[in-house]
Amino acid sequence: MVDQKFAVSVHIMTALAYEGDLMTSEALAASIRTNPTVVRRFVAKLVEAGLLKSLRGKTGGVKLAKKPESISLRDVYQAVCDRPLVAVAEKEPLKNCVVSCQIGVLMKDVAQGLEDTSQKYLSQIYVSDLIKKLEC
Repeated sequence: MVDQKFAVSVHIMTALAYEGDLMTSEALAASIRTNPTVVRRFVAKLVEAGLLKSLRGKTGGVKLAKKPESISLRDVYQAVCDRPLVAVAEKEPLKNCVVSCQIGVLMKDVAQGLEDTSQKYLSQIYVSDLIKKLEC
C-alpha cells in the first residue's frame, strides 16, 4: 500500500500552490508537522521530477515549477512512490499445490489493475483542484 510519501508530497505541492510564492523547508515542515529534513527529502524528488524549483541562499526556498493547473496527482505519485501500490510476494511455490503455483501470476494481474486504475484516477485530479477545496 502507499505509505505517507504520497500524502506528504501532495501536502507540499498544495501548500506551495496556495501560498503562490517561495516557501522554506522549515515553513513546509511546520505545516506538515514534521522535520525540515524530511521535507527536504521529498522536495529533492519533486525537484528531480521537474515539479518544483529549488532556490538556494539566504532568501531561497522552493516553489512550483509549473502552474497548479498542469500538475496532476499522478505526476506527484510517480515522482515520489518508488514501489507499486500493492506488492506481490515473490516466494518459491509449493510444487504440488495448484494455488501456490499460480497465485503469483494471478496477483500480479490484480496488482497491475489496481495500479492502472489508481494512476488513471490520479491523472484526473490537479493541484489546482485541491486549492479550490480548501476552506481555511
